[in-house]
Amino acid sequence: MANPFMNSYAAPISFTDRKILVIDDMPDMRTTMRNQMQALGIINVSLASNVKEALNFISQRTYDVILCDYYLGGSTDGQQFLEYLRSTNKISRATLFIMITAETGFNSVITAAECLPDDYLLKPFTGETLKIRLERLLERKARLANIDRLQDKGDWPAIIKACDDIIAVRDKYMVDAMRIKGNALLTLNRVDDAIKFYQDALKLRDMPWAKLGLARALKSRGEGSHAGQILEGIIQDNPKLLAAYDLLGKIHTEAGDAQKALSVLDNACKIAPHSLARQRSIAHLAEETGDFARVDKALSVVVKQTENSPLRDPADFVKLTNALNETGELERAVGVIKKAKESFKENAEVKLFAAIESVTQLKAGNSEAAQKALAIALDDDETNLPESTRLSIAKACLVNGKQEEAKHMLRAIVQNNPDSNKLQAQISSMFKDHGGAEAARELIESSVKEVIALNNNAVQKAKAGEYAEASRMLTEAALRLPNNLQVVSNASLSILMDIFMNGYDVAKALQAKQFQEAVTAQNAHYPKLAEIAAFQLKIQQKYKQESVT
Repeated sequence: MANPFMNSYAAPISFTDRKILVIDDMPDMRTTMRNQMQALGIINVSLASNVKEALNFISQRTYDVILCDYYLGGSTDGQQFLEYLRSTNKISRATLFIMITAETGFNSVITAAECLPDDYLLKPFTGETLKIRLERLLERKARLANIDRLQDKGDWPAIIKACDDIIAVRDKYMVDAMRIKGNALLTLNRVDDAIKFYQDALKLRDMPWAKLGLARALKSRGEGSHAGQILEGIIQDNPKLLAAYDLLGKIHTEAGDAQKALSVLDNACKIAPHSLARQRSIAHLAEETGDFARVDKALSVVVKQTENSPLRDPADFVKLTNALNETGELERAVGVIKKAKESFKENAEVKLFAAIESVTQLKAGNSEAAQKALAIALDDDETNLPESTRLSIAKACLVNGKQEEAKHMLRAIVQNNPDSNKLQAQISSMFKDHGGAEAARELIESSVKEVIALNNNAVQKAKAGEYAEASRMLTEAALRLPNNLQVVSNASLSILMDIFMNGYDVAKALQAKQFQEAVTAQNAHYPKLAEIAAFQLKIQQKYKQESVT
């Protein structure tokens, strides 16, 4: 059978204008690699000894290539750093990331690859080896450069077209283009097209990535059982393809079988125990099932591995402290909070850990310390804090007997997210020892009714011709409840009605546009958006105004 990938693509490779970042905790290795690259004519070489230095370089310039040692001398390794860079979009897709490791550690490194590097280099390597590897990788990047740019922009329809152009000529980058196209189809929710695409790809040859893509597409179409069967086959044939474990774990979770999901993720952790994302997934599932000892085990690993690292996440400390509170290990919980307070200094973080500390200290019998911590959490206005922080402060208020303060905060949170079942479940759980389900239900229902009444009152004023007052009321509510799409969309619409009836006002038009954009950002298909767009057109026609930008 003829090779379907027989054609090749070649482009002249120049090294002189490349920008390279080397990350290695060993000074001699950094110097050696710099000398090797200078011999290739590369003069733009930055050297970093740790993750913090590397992030500082990355924040200041864009690199063509990052060469990163797997063992960085600290608790954070190169694979975890790569996952962080990719998941937070700190580097573009055009940046090559090459992992460097000693041959003795290669198997453990490659099996830990959740987010695959572009390539691996085994120590020791010569300048010639580096040259050949860079030439090959840069040639590939040059061929896929347009697709990389489109992916950074998120222009998925154009990505599919660019991939089809490469697939049509059947060159050696055809498979790369096929993988990207399949992902683009799924991103656009073209599920049936994706299923057919992956099925056709598997007719060419048995490719694990295509089977994984097919499973993702089937899951998206609601065929979780069929997808699960495919994933079990992938795991049996390719036990180190860790993405298959993660997807299978999600299928079990969505089916309501947390224990099966935990079992799958545990098996993946045996292969790659250093995956922060997977340990966090295990902790999340264990918390939902009330297995707080397991939460402790998973997050203790995460906290240790991110010690003194920019990859630290306050949520890990919160969940770990809550788990230790539940298991009665209060001395350890206080210690975790102390470490967290040393690492996180932003205002929202300070208030978050003050709230967590208040609960912990009260459980430990230290009421004075609990009240002192709660005072810090309650200091100043809390409305601009993240929802998770406000929920923690409200819980601390409940535990410390400040019921009215807790209810005040929770009403605002509910009104901002009136349709969130998850939020309502969290509040119900919070009230378990403070009035029970009935108290939680009453608070939620009264909070929702209050917003409905406000919205209806404003609508009635508009119907009565009081357009300015209606828009004022809803604008005030929208600024207070930016996630309540009904309030924010009605605020935009009421302002436009006010303009239409009472005269054009640039500031009001801009405010209406901002509310419209806020709704679009959260739900581009929200029904009220069509009505807002139609009213904007009427205003433009009436006042001969250009669209506000």
